[in-house]
Amino acid sequence: MPNKTIYVSEKDETLFEEAKAIAGEALSSVISRALREFIARHTHKEKGMKEISVKIGKENAERENRFIGYQLGKWSGFSDDEVWLIEAHIYKTQKGNLAVHLQTIGKATLLTNPRLWKSSGDYLISVKKSELFVAKTAKELKDKIPQRLFEIVENVALREENPVEYLDI
Repeated sequence: MPNKTIYVSEKDETLFEEAKAIAGEALSSVISRALREFIARHTHKEKGMKEISVKIGKENAERENRFIGYQLGKWSGFSDDEVWLIEAHIYKTQKGNLAVHLQTIGKATLLTNPRLWKSSGDYLISVKKSELFVAKTAKELKDKIPQRLFEIVENVALREENPVEYLDI
């Protein structure tokens, strides 16, 4: 295996030592992993992809998830039982998957009865629940997302697979 020499400035020396202590492995593998991530991020940026950060979980107990991709579309509507107001963002990931970030905003009754907006605690602003669904195909999402949203995801996925339709006319 070839040797590579990396020169580290004195001010960065503690950074390298800390990385080695955290990783618990040889510093060369830490550097290689960081370089792989750096190259992947740069390569995907050239393709119009960027790092996307979404919050997942229930209200006040969310965690952050990050991935590389680009947004295909957005949707706002109601759950299939028309009880919940939902917002969704549809993404294409670096591995070619579809990712749907689904946010349950609040009860749909708030939209039809504005008098409840203040007494119910500002449902239209706070997110009650947030989920991220990832799948290779739109069909894999069918039972996980509202039907109206599924139709949008299916159309967006089809547009991504075949951006141009050649007609024999």
